[in-house]
Amino acid sequence: QEGLGAKALRLTILCAPRTSETIGAEWSEFDLDGAMWIIPAVRMKKTIEHRIPLCAEAIEILRELKAYRVGRFVFPSMRKVKGPEQPMSTAAMSSVLRRMGRTDITVHGFRSTFRDWVAEETNFPRRVAEAALAHKLKDGAEAAYQRGDLLKKRRRLLEAWADYCLPKKNNVTRIRA
Repeated sequence: QEGLGAKALRLTILCAPRTSETIGAEWSEFDLDGAMWIIPAVRMKKTIEHRIPLCAEAIEILRELKAYRVGRFVFPSMRKVKGPEQPMSTAAMSSVLRRMGRTDITVHGFRSTFRDWVAEETNFPRRVAEAALAHKLKDGAEAAYQRGDLLKKRRRLLEAWADYCLPKKNNVTRIRA
């Protein structure tokens, strides 16, 4: 059985959010039928709402977790704490990597890997990759005119990323005799 930290790590890899965005995720942010995660501005580094299109695997992870929902956080702390409910520790996903013997990589490094993959292995525009990572445009003039969030293009990008990350379920091609 895969633990909560491992599920958080898989969702983080597939959706490319920051660690804090994953561990602080609340059920109210998700529309599983619409395949969308909407992180409110107050939880974002840029303080701008960020919509993340969800691939089928991400939805599967979330539906599995929802069956055992115990509070408002998707990834609640497993520690018994007095007071308000808390999200899991920021170290939970790093602990998964350590248990896997992967001390050579970091959780945040998956965002960098995603960005490198987009640049080196795809034809998606730089702007789409930066929007997927919720990065602020450095060019103020471009930022002033770029009001959309490129959602349709980012959905295609994250679906391509999921295809790249996940093993093919059936990689056998039938050949007629």
